[in-house]
Amino acid sequence: MANIFSLEGKNAWITGASYGIGFNIAKAFVAAGIKTIIFNDRNEEALQRGLDNYKEAGIKNVKGYICDVTDENAVKALVATIRVES
Repeated sequence: MANIFSLEGKNAWITGASYGIGFNIAKAFVAAGIKTIIFNDRNEEALQRGLDNYKEAGIKNVKGYICDVTDENAVKALVATIRVES
């Protein structure tokens, strides 16, 4: 029987996953087989905090970006960037 919760080989973009609930969701996704966690935060300080948290948790396949998700054009630009880089 297949594991219906498997995310094996997939990528996940989780906004605001530098810490807190988003970070814990990312850890659960990694446990379910996610290939790469993609996250964003609003500024360099928060982004670095997230990268440090992932490193401390032993999660290596992480890509972090600066993006304010309240800015539609910034989100569209980030989606294009993620598509090219993934």
